[in-house]
This record gives sequence, C-alpha cells and structure tokens, in this order.
Amino acid sequence: MNQGEVREMVWNALARHQAALYPTPPHGHHPNFVGARRAAERLMALPLWQEARVVLAGPDQVLKPLREAAMQAGKMVILPHPDRAGQYLSLAGLSPSQLRRVREAARLGQPVELAQVPIDLVLVGSVAVDEERGWLGKGYGFPPKNLEVPAPWATLAHTLMLFEKLPCPAERRVDLIATPHRVLGL
Repeated sequence: MNQGEVREMVWNALARHQAALYPTPPHGHHPNFVGARRAAERLMALPLWQEARVVLAGPDQVLKPLREAAMQAGKMVILPHPDRAGQYLSLAGLSPSQLRRVREAARLGQPVELAQVPIDLVLVGSVAVDEERGWLGKGYGFPPKNLEVPAPWATLAHTLMLFEKLPCPAERRVDLIATPHRVLGL
C-alpha cells in the first residue's frame, strides 16, 4: 500500500463508521473525530502539556480544543500563517473568544520567527499513526515535510486511525499519540 491508499482507507473508515466530525467528509483533512475532545483531555493531563509554555499548533479543527486550552492557560500559541506558507503567527495575549476561526490569526496574530522562539511542544493533526509512533498526514499543508522543531511532537487519533504498523512508509515520527482510550509514547 502507498500513503495515498492508506489515507483513503482511513478517511473511508471514519466516514463509514460515522466517526468523523466537522469538517466532513473527512477526506483531504487531518480528521476531526468522535472522541477527539477526550483524546485532548488525555494529552492535557500529562506533565509535558502542563509544563509547556510555547506551543506550535496546526490549524486543524481536531486541534481546536488544545489551542483554546493553551490560550486559556496563558501559553504562547504559534500557528502557521493561513495565507503565507512558511510564516508563523503568535497568538500571545489573545483569548479563544477573539479567535473563533483560524483564519482570523492572519489579522490578530503577530509575526514570529520559529528559530527565535523556544518551542516546548508541537501539535499536529494526523490521518494515520501506528504503535511505533509513525505518522502519516494529509499529504500537504502543516506540517511541511522539512519542518524540524527540536521539541516533542504530539497528535490526536481515533482508534480507526491507529495501526499496529503503518502499511506504508511513515512521513515522520511523533513522540506522543493521544487517543480517546490511551496515550502512546513519552
């Protein structure tokens, strides 16, 4: 199987089992899924989350509870610019109510250079992951393939997205996978 076939298999399974949440259908996205909030709560219970001060987060809907919780806790949240690939915005000092849509970050966020900020945690959406913490994304967008951030990488996944071993090469490895039922890694 190639990466595209694995993505289609996961997206189809989420749709078939009615496990995908907005935006639907899940195809072409890092899917939001039933149980994502519970998976986020598992991640937020970890010392890694609690101690993080600066969080680089993807714009995916599935990560919204984590971005909002980080902002409410006074963490600096950095997002990729919604219109300018390779550029990033700090949401420091903003509240979740000011940022109802990720697109508003372009107007409200402050430009920031990733190399100048000590990032403590990277949050990414996923399409498929495995027990060895292999990660497969949607194939474009955030995170870009060449993004190297020397911090732990974490993602959320539904059990339909979790494989014992991916049936294709992983795009990268993550340090932590939170599902609604358990946490893998760190």
